[in-house]
Amino acid sequence: MSSATNRLACRPTLCRFFSSLQLNPSGAVRILYGSQTGTAQLFANQLAEGLEESGLKNVEVVGLDEKPPNEILSPGDLHLVVASCAGRGEPPDNARKFYDWIMMDPSAKIVKGLNFAVFGLGNKSAHPNNYNVVAKRLDARLGELGAHRITDVALGDDGGCIENDFDEWMASIISKVVPNSPTNASVPTDTPTNDLKKEVDVKQLDEKVDVVERPTTLDPAQSDIVRRDLFHLTGSNRFYADNTKKLEVIDNRILTPDAGESALHEIRVSLRCHDSSGNKTELSYTTGDHFLVYPRNSDAIVDAYVKMLGVNPHAIISENQHDSYPYPKGLTVTETLSHCIDLGAPPSPSFARIILDRKDVDYVKEISNPRRTVIDLCQQTGTKLTFEDFIHNAVPIKPRYYSIASSNIKHPNEIILVYRPVRYMTSKGYLREGLCTSFLAHKGAAQRGVDDVACLPALVVSNPTFRLPLDTQTPVLFVGGGCGVAPIRAFIEERIILQSTGHCCGPATLFLGFRNPHDEVYQGLVQEALQVGALTNSDIVYSSGSDKSCQQMLVSELVRQRGGSVWKHFQDGGHAYLCGGARTFGAAIEAAFLDIFQMHGKLDFDGANEYMRVLVDTGRLAEDLAN
Repeated sequence: MSSATNRLACRPTLCRFFSSLQLNPSGAVRILYGSQTGTAQLFANQLAEGLEESGLKNVEVVGLDEKPPNEILSPGDLHLVVASCAGRGEPPDNARKFYDWIMMDPSAKIVKGLNFAVFGLGNKSAHPNNYNVVAKRLDARLGELGAHRITDVALGDDGGCIENDFDEWMASIISKVVPNSPTNASVPTDTPTNDLKKEVDVKQLDEKVDVVERPTTLDPAQSDIVRRDLFHLTGSNRFYADNTKKLEVIDNRILTPDAGESALHEIRVSLRCHDSSGNKTELSYTTGDHFLVYPRNSDAIVDAYVKMLGVNPHAIISENQHDSYPYPKGLTVTETLSHCIDLGAPPSPSFARIILDRKDVDYVKEISNPRRTVIDLCQQTGTKLTFEDFIHNAVPIKPRYYSIASSNIKHPNEIILVYRPVRYMTSKGYLREGLCTSFLAHKGAAQRGVDDVACLPALVVSNPTFRLPLDTQTPVLFVGGGCGVAPIRAFIEERIILQSTGHCCGPATLFLGFRNPHDEVYQGLVQEALQVGALTNSDIVYSSGSDKSCQQMLVSELVRQRGGSVWKHFQDGGHAYLCGGARTFGAAIEAAFLDIFQMHGKLDFDGANEYMRVLVDTGRLAEDLAN
């Protein structure tokens, strides 16, 4: 049965469903998203498209910051909430006002007839004690206020394969809202024979995997102008977030050449820039803030996709697009592929099924874990995608967050970032590179006439929960690993300045881990801090290495070894800062702290968790962990 036939067949069923759920006559579905890095927003748009492809037309996607909190919920509509969890159980920035309103404001009320379902985005391994708490609390609160839950809250785990979690939830939602949708169709057993490598037009796959036929997006006109950023876009068609500036790279260097290709790098970026009128201005930041960078795909991979899709790279995307078109209009094909689409990301589960022409795809095993991309799947199967099908299904580029590694007191006009270029071989033998770290690695210092090489589209993002104590006498404990050295470097640098300018700093302990001695950075800064009293103690450990004189252990093992002093630190009112990767490092340090609270504090497991919760709530345990 074709997609169009399915849409016609399901409409009477939709009416019966909306009637049974007391929806308003328009049968509207409102998809609400709370997103920190863009994944929840991406999922919300995918859900809207899935519902529309199944025959439902009255679908609206709304960011939780796009309307006043008391206007977000619409009586009689079905509300599908997609919400991520930031930090240690905090709502994402764009959902904070709505979250505070519905959780605490006495005026928050639900009119009878509101229906809802919630999908949460979290990381179970990184934050087991706060896993998806935002989604859980929103789900519980909506139920308390009298809204009707159409299905249990679903919890997506970014520590596993969150795309698969969401795909399964989306399929269940569509099957409930549109019972006769293609989602419920039986899985075909006849799959294409890969050995034949026959070319299949994606629009002919409709009998196996339903595909929406897209209108042509390209104008006959074309442009030979090659823009290396998208600052020319304004108003509703703009691409970058507010306050994004074109910032000049001052220096970009390898910190430890002996560490090889995986060495840590340091890049310094000037905060002096020009506004839209050409006037000079300066960005400002506070020590502990984040830096948001908009990366771009390499020219080589863009050229490969242009060739695969068989399109003119200079063709212009038509201004006359449907509202669902996900990217800025008026760009060329090359500009869109370069700046807007993550060409190195695995396709979504639904897009993978289209390319492979079958529904029984084991997404984790076949796509996610081996990091398969659209181009290598198409090369494997011989599937021919149109530009329109690709552009509407591909994964958008998300800007990347980096911890600022400098103190604003010492470097008011520039910021320092620390990054490690990502390069690895997949289980299928493909070389993969990190999108943003590769983008940064190719950024040279400012040179006359080489403006693109020397500039970054970026902005400063406030991180108010990650600050040194106002009282400089307060004891502090820094625990970091790998790239987690970045925010610790900023705090140590600031304490050196404070100590040197007459501010007496309290005790400070550093537990820091690297891969091996060749990977260690900022030894000079640490020694200076110890000499002037900005640091009291410093323990550096390595996860590997041949030098027996060095401490070979994980940072979590070091923390446990120092359990007695760690417990005393907290009992004395000290603050602690955890900096590193969320999936392994952050989870391991939190587990070590819980063990210490139980062993040295004589607390049971629940008591240890409560002790940690109080530390977090009072701002004495702060995290800057990268997912």
